[in-house]
Amino acid sequence: MTPATVKQAPKSNLRWLIAACAAALFALRAEPSWAAQYAAALPWDQTLDAIQDMLVGPVAHAAIALNFTLSAILYAIGSYPRAGRLLAGGVAAWTALIAVHLLTYLAPF
Repeated sequence: MTPATVKQAPKSNLRWLIAACAAALFALRAEPSWAAQYAAALPWDQTLDAIQDMLVGPVAHAAIALNFTLSAILYAIGSYPRAGRLLAGGVAAWTALIAVHLLTYLAPF
């Protein structure tokens, strides 16, 4: 039995790999964010909260109500498969909205 020879990577490829890994580690090192000193109240927080409240509140309720209404109209016309799909979408959106309200209740931060 002859021993199997193991080919080693050339030194130039190894050096390039070490240099690439070192550059990646240097570029991806963890540092505190520049905005960390203002983390308590960022200037856009109030605007984002208002948009979130609006989208979760009246806009979502209107979209779900419109979905159910159009589903009922399609069912009355006789387009049962489309009405079923639209109704399923309305139920899914309603369930997602309940989940958002539940998560907001459990973790209000």
